[in-house]
Amino acid sequence: MKKKAVLLLCTLLLMLTAAGCGSSSNSSESSGAETDQNKTENVEVTMAYWANASEQKNFEFMVNGLEKEHPNLKVKMQMYPTSDEFWKAVPAAIAAGVGPDIIAMSDEGNYEYIKKGVLAPLDDLMGKVGFEKERVTSSLYKGWTDDNKLYGIPYDSSTSMLAINKAMFDASGITKQPETMDDVVALAKAMTKDGVKGIIGSIDPFHITQYVHAFGGDWGFGKTINSKENITGVQFFVDLFLTNQVAIAPIEVGAPWDGEVFSQEKGAMSTAGPWYVGHLKEANPDMKMIALPMPKGTVEAQSAYSHGLSILAGSKHKEEAMQVIKYALRDEAQLNAIEEVGYSPAVSALLPKYLEKNPELKPVFDNMEKVGMPFAYPEQTKAFHADLLKGVEEIIFKKDGLTVEQLLNDLQSKYGQN
Repeated sequence: MKKKAVLLLCTLLLMLTAAGCGSSSNSSESSGAETDQNKTENVEVTMAYWANASEQKNFEFMVNGLEKEHPNLKVKMQMYPTSDEFWKAVPAAIAAGVGPDIIAMSDEGNYEYIKKGVLAPLDDLMGKVGFEKERVTSSLYKGWTDDNKLYGIPYDSSTSMLAINKAMFDASGITKQPETMDDVVALAKAMTKDGVKGIIGSIDPFHITQYVHAFGGDWGFGKTINSKENITGVQFFVDLFLTNQVAIAPIEVGAPWDGEVFSQEKGAMSTAGPWYVGHLKEANPDMKMIALPMPKGTVEAQSAYSHGLSILAGSKHKEEAMQVIKYALRDEAQLNAIEEVGYSPAVSALLPKYLEKNPELKPVFDNMEKVGMPFAYPEQTKAFHADLLKGVEEIIFKKDGLTVEQLLNDLQSKYGQN
């Protein structure tokens, strides 16, 4: 993300927070004290999200046919092509009093919104509409829970993994798939040739966190930013560029994200996730991918998280919005996500259907169940992300003397909890 966009994002978050908190008490009264007459009136619920072409089809399927079960409900879809465009437009709309009722986002960065009161707690609403909470894989709720209150309903189940271009692996001369981070370096060196780098080093919080987790680290919601484990993990990441010279960052080839570098075969492997399956079907259907659990640094660990649907605290139609979410999580919509997008479902009973189509991912999901970890970013998530990435870029590209330890010490002082 460009620096200017990061600053704008942080500014708009303040707008979103003020607008959401300022209107939440009034909206709660209207939601909790609806009359029978109001419940029969036609209500338009707005859902905002970002999506690519296949994801857009699934979002449309989520709400298709809703009026048959709820004749008084209509859903207005607000699709944004990228997350940057979403976070530029949506906070401004909320501040203007025309914001959405439902937003789709990842729990990778939701802690900031939960703590600032932007999202509404859903527990009572779930009871009112009869949402069967147990249908969703229970571990996924951890990323949406704070102070024993739930702030989002997962609609997919995601985890991290190591993706390897099979043809490049077969040509590397190495026959053993990597199980440790030392193995990753050795394989990356063997696959760095003919203008291709052995690994994609996406300078992004998700990808950096994979190395932090692999070496026993954890952001700890700000409590452990500068732990020795975190320093080791981030140092390993930057050394893929500096010491080992086997990594390429998407920004170096003008790509918007790591998956595009991978599908264009400019990088032979990458920290990744199940969404690579759907991306490759569109971007490079002839490419064969090896999907592995995250290799061990000093411990076995990989991320376990989800995208979810949340209701904004400022919504005037919370119960109706919860009805929409309940409908959107029906089995047919989850199965459509498997078929059209390649998403792994949040509904636990349907995960075997996903793994039937993607048996190569079974070890990845099995490992997630054993060692899955949340991201646990500090409360000031986006500002922390911006400063972390700025510092890592400075270490890798400017080489002006900043060290990983200095960077994480600075971030601990700025964003840490006692």
